[in-house]
Amino acid sequence: MIALSKYGFRILQIETYGLCNMSCGFCPYPLKNEEKKKQKIDLEKIYQILDQIDSNDPGFKYVTFSQFNKPLLDNRIFEIIKYSQQKKLNTFLITNGLLLNKKKNIENILELKPELKISLQVIDSSKHKFSRGINMEIDDYLKTIIEFIKIIKNTKIKLTIDIGSNFNDNKVKVFLKNIFGLSVGDKSVPETLNETFQQFIELLNTHKIDLLDNNDQSIKDLKKKYFESYSYLSQDGWKLFENVKIKIKKFHFGRAISENFPRDDNFICSSEILGIQSDGNIVPCCLAYDDTISLGNIYKKSIFEVLKDNSFLKNLRDLNGNKSITCKKCFGEPTQRGVFFRNFYSKIPEKIRIKVAKFLYNNF
Repeated sequence: MIALSKYGFRILQIETYGLCNMSCGFCPYPLKNEEKKKQKIDLEKIYQILDQIDSNDPGFKYVTFSQFNKPLLDNRIFEIIKYSQQKKLNTFLITNGLLLNKKKNIENILELKPELKISLQVIDSSKHKFSRGINMEIDDYLKTIIEFIKIIKNTKIKLTIDIGSNFNDNKVKVFLKNIFGLSVGDKSVPETLNETFQQFIELLNTHKIDLLDNNDQSIKDLKKKYFESYSYLSQDGWKLFENVKIKIKKFHFGRAISENFPRDDNFICSSEILGIQSDGNIVPCCLAYDDTISLGNIYKKSIFEVLKDNSFLKNLRDLNGNKSITCKKCFGEPTQRGVFFRNFYSKIPEKIRIKVAKFLYNNF
C-alpha cells in the first residue's frame, strides 16, 4: 500500500478514458492528439492502481477519474466508483455537467452518492460558446445543471459548483503586472471578483432564484468572505442548499504549460495532484496532457516504483534541480519581459520578497 502524501501528493486523478465532450479554449485538452483522446485504461489496471493506494493515509484527500477527460463518457465509470468506494477511498466525480440529464447517470449518482464537483467556470453568456468550445447557449447548459440540483438538493450527495475569476480587483497590481509583462489571467472569466459577483447574481436572478434556501446570506456578506481569502481551499462557499455550494476559484490558464515563455530553474513545484493519463503515463500535476513530464508508465512500473526512484520528481521539489522545459513554461510568463522580471525577482532573498509582498498587499 502506498501513502501518496509521503511523496507530496494528496489527490489522485485517473483519466480512465481520454475523451471530453467540450473543447475549452483555456484547456490543454484540444492539444491532445486524436489517438490519445480515444484511449482507455484497462479496467483491471484501474483496479490494480486503486488496490495500491492506502485509504488510511491521513494526508490523502480523494481520488477522482478525470484529468482532461469527462468521466461520464466512460460507460464503466460507476463500476469504477463503486470499486473505489469499496476500497474506502474518498471518491470525487468531477464533471462539466452536460450529461447530468441522463437517467442512468442520475440513478447511479443517487445510489452511489459520490462527492460531486461541477466545473461551471464561465458564467458570461457572451463568452460561453467560445470559451467552452461547444455550440450550445449558456441558458440550455445551465438548465441541465439546475434541474440536476433540484433532484439532489437536501440529499446526502455533496455538490460543489466552481466559478472562475481572475481576482484582478487591485488596479495597481494589475497595472504593475502589465508593465512587467506578467500574467493577469485568462479572458474566459471575469477580470475582477466584483464582476464575477455581478454576473453570478444575474445568473441567479435569471435561472436560480427559486432554488435558494438560505436567504439569510446576503451578497454583501458573501463578497466580504471572498475578499478576505482568495484561497479556494479555505473558502466555505455559499450554500444554495445544505449539500450544494458555490465556490469561486482563481482561474488558471491551462495552456500556459505550452504557450508561456520558459523561466529558469529557480523554482519549486509543490503540486499535490498525481495524475495518470489514459495512455498510462504518470504525471506530477493536473495540467500535463502528453508524456513530456511523464514519471513513468503504469504498464511498465508500479506507482510505488515510479515514485520511489524518480529523479524528475526530486528535481521538481528541489530549488536547485534541473527542470523540464514543460515545467519552466508552466512557471513562466506570457512575455519574455515577464520572464526576465520573474527570474530577477526569484533571485532576491526570500525574507526581502516577503516584506515586499506584505507592503504591496497592505498599501495597494
